[in-house]
Amino acid sequence: MTTAPPRPPVIGASVADEFFDALTRADEQHALDLAGGLVADGTPVTDVLLDLVGPAQERVGLLWQTGEWSVAQEHAATCINERVVAAVGGLVVAGDRGHVVLGCLDGEWHALPARIVGEVLRQHGWRVTFLGASVPTAHLISYLHEQGPDVAAVSCALAMHLPGAHRTIAAAQRTGTPVLAGGPGFGADGRWARLLGVDAYAATATGAVDLLATARWVDPPGAGRAAVPETGGAEYAALRERRTALVRDTVARLGGASPPAGGGALDGDAVDDTGQLVDFLAAAVYLGERDLFADHVRWLCSVLSARKASTAVVRSALDRLDEGLHDFPFAQGCIAGARELLDGARR
Repeated sequence: MTTAPPRPPVIGASVADEFFDALTRADEQHALDLAGGLVADGTPVTDVLLDLVGPAQERVGLLWQTGEWSVAQEHAATCINERVVAAVGGLVVAGDRGHVVLGCLDGEWHALPARIVGEVLRQHGWRVTFLGASVPTAHLISYLHEQGPDVAAVSCALAMHLPGAHRTIAAAQRTGTPVLAGGPGFGADGRWARLLGVDAYAATATGAVDLLATARWVDPPGAGRAAVPETGGAEYAALRERRTALVRDTVARLGGASPPAGGGALDGDAVDDTGQLVDFLAAAVYLGERDLFADHVRWLCSVLSARKASTAVVRSALDRLDEGLHDFPFAQGCIAGARELLDGARR
């Protein structure tokens, strides 16, 4: 599938800056007034969502990543953006092009991008049921059986959720519902989505609109077949069994420091953050994709570099994981590649 070319922005920089300033000050009313005023003046809702709210949220994420914003500031801005999406998106009635059930995978809490995609689809005539963040697989499948939508769309922001995504995708397809996947968690150009056997992948909201406008689900859902087994293989299963001990022992080795914060003042929750490191490694083993773990470590390096923090905590974590996984050849290969990345970052 090819995605739509980038859209030239239609909202000027001055308006975008004013909107972002409202987010910075947690001025919800001004943000709502700006977005609503654009729509009242004739700016399409899709443009407000994709050229104003979406880029603003990306800036919010980058400010958190560099340590310039706290989690509280990020949450406040995100909540305002969610209110803006609800306000401008509610200005259109449901269309009759078909029914899309859209939700975030179990454990996936980054719901705003998916919500924006849902509202853009609604603007283009689709009836969209948005199930929100972290939808348990069993509940999604029950809903698909009850509602019988034309398409199930699933969003994944973090690749560590891909093993669970595979089970969700396969279960949804067994209901006879084709699955459309989206989100950066599925890898560049959706390469990991295809390994999991999705029926279609869209990198952008406009890409999803174009795809659904032309899609003809000729083959049964899942006919493309996943390239990996739902079990993930013996090494993945063994790694999952060892997860609790790996996290415990690694946190002890780090002395309570958090890998993404480098052990500095911006430290997060050491158990959760170390657990994420293990889960990204497990996802790489599940898919047989070393690049998946390398991408996560590369992101950690960029975060630490932006915060002027050392990568020593990450290296210590990798050393401890390597010791605990001495009989896991693929995982050790992933760790070796990550160490090479760290060596390169120090040069």
